[in-house]
Amino acid sequence: MRTMSRRCVLLFSRAPRAEARAKRVARAERIFDLARRRVAAATASLDGVDLLVVGTAIPGALPGARRLVQRGKGFGERLSNAFADARDLGYREIVVVPGDVPGLSASHLAAAFTALEAEPTVLGPSPDGGVYLIGARRPVDRLFEGVRWCTGSVLADLRARAGAAALLPPLADLDRPSDLLRLERDPALDPLVRQLVREIRRPALPRPSSGPPIRSRLASPPDAQRGPPAAA
Repeated sequence: MRTMSRRCVLLFSRAPRAEARAKRVARAERIFDLARRRVAAATASLDGVDLLVVGTAIPGALPGARRLVQRGKGFGERLSNAFADARDLGYREIVVVPGDVPGLSASHLAAAFTALEAEPTVLGPSPDGGVYLIGARRPVDRLFEGVRWCTGSVLADLRARAGAAALLPPLADLDRPSDLLRLERDPALDPLVRQLVREIRRPALPRPSSGPPIRSRLASPPDAQRGPPAAA
């Protein structure tokens, strides 16, 4: 089935629990779920833009989204195939985003499509040298050729291959536990996401024991029972 619209957003995202497990960010499911929902809401607010979820199934939290199956061995191949599949459906202005950027809004997506009216490529930089958004109105085979995906060189590689590319304002993503502190300190972060970040960074309280503690009969010096100081 071909589409009547020429514009689409491709959402590359795992389920929130799988995303948190893959990135080793404990208790981050709510942030990843919020980020996906915001992408869906932002896309729905734009006229003539469809949302395509690239994965094995359409999450129930994103009604109305279409599904594209991921094809390919590595990330770069899967990304390139997703662009090609969207073009086969009739889309000509394609923007791809991940599900780990809680600050992504409709204004960022609208700016990306506006930029594509003048430039063949638009990129959204991440603070770590990656990107949170790639938009193109041409086939991306040459654009993606030789890009060192999942490294701090992604943005530089894409800019070198694009020739002419519009740049959006930078946005922080959540790729690893150390990104939580950067997110919390981001002055542009909205209060809801900041509260979620603080809850994740707050140490989990131990579960209360079911009975009174049993005192060991073996005497030991107090310092021998101390644990290492908790990480900040």
